[in-house]
Amino acid sequence: MVAPLRVWLLSDGVPGHVNQARGLVRRIAAVQAVDCEEHGVPMRLQLLRPFLRFAQNRRRPWAHRLARYIYKAWPEVEDPPGLIVSAGGNTSFINALLAQQVGCGNFFMGSLRGLDADLFTAVFSLQPLFGAGGVALENNVVLPILPSNNEPDEGRVEAQVVRRRYPDHVLCAVLLGGDGSGYRYTVEDWRQLAEAMNSLSQQHEVVWLLTTSRRTGKRGERTLQRLLSPQTLAEVVWFGENPSNRNSVFLQAADFVLCSEDSMSMLHEALAANAKVVTVSPRHARPPTRYADKIIKLYQDGYVQRCSISALGALQVTTLRNNAQSEQQRDWRLAIERAIAPLLEKIQPTED
Repeated sequence: MVAPLRVWLLSDGVPGHVNQARGLVRRIAAVQAVDCEEHGVPMRLQLLRPFLRFAQNRRRPWAHRLARYIYKAWPEVEDPPGLIVSAGGNTSFINALLAQQVGCGNFFMGSLRGLDADLFTAVFSLQPLFGAGGVALENNVVLPILPSNNEPDEGRVEAQVVRRRYPDHVLCAVLLGGDGSGYRYTVEDWRQLAEAMNSLSQQHEVVWLLTTSRRTGKRGERTLQRLLSPQTLAEVVWFGENPSNRNSVFLQAADFVLCSEDSMSMLHEALAANAKVVTVSPRHARPPTRYADKIIKLYQDGYVQRCSISALGALQVTTLRNNAQSEQQRDWRLAIERAIAPLLEKIQPTED
């Protein structure tokens, strides 16, 4: 009997990266059976990344020894995997070295930042990647959106309970990040956000399913706690006080979603749930070019609407609520599965 494909998922401890890798493993599991193990591989000496990149690109034998020094942990290879999966630049080096060590396939999701693409079976990204001379990478798989670790039916029953509590209201999920990716929030930004939410509640009978995150910070949470009208909050997760994840329920219950533009992982989680998404941004929004291009592409392809926090109070909620879902939003899972199926055919599970 053919055993499930043994997969190692490497984690750098960053929730967004880990969830993306888990989401990719979910899509692999939709194509064939898998047995997945997660291994934490935090990097402790990031300043040595250029030296490790140099060594790996030139296939130097001392790259392995340097990596063992740079990483806090190294998985013991007693029962080797058939496939290694990871997301986030800090995992790319150990991903490639472990795959060489055990002789297995490997998938990486994210920017290579100079690391040789040939070190991977496939490199997954939101935009096409190019090598020397501007030539497109042959092993680059361009994704429609980042894969989510949530399935569409997860949280559906509980979401229906939430909706029944507010039959005459518009439900909106609000996913908030904070400082990062070139976005900077001031107390004034958080104040304007709270006032806009209060105004939308008054004008359009919107109630909020709100979750903050690690990057929102105490200052942002305290400002929102002080200014948001309590009666408009259907449910709140203040991450700084009680970290939990209610996103699957919130996204299923919501008529539409507000998502801070600084959080690519939250944004794609909302898209993965087939939600109607409006990104919101603070006054100081100076994202790197690659990040800005991804947001612009999502907007141009019709996946999201964009709105500054200062203009949020004028959002046309009625139009949002009545809009039909885009067909391309529904097809992302199938698109990813079609892309990875030929790759998995070359990675054979072990015989039991």
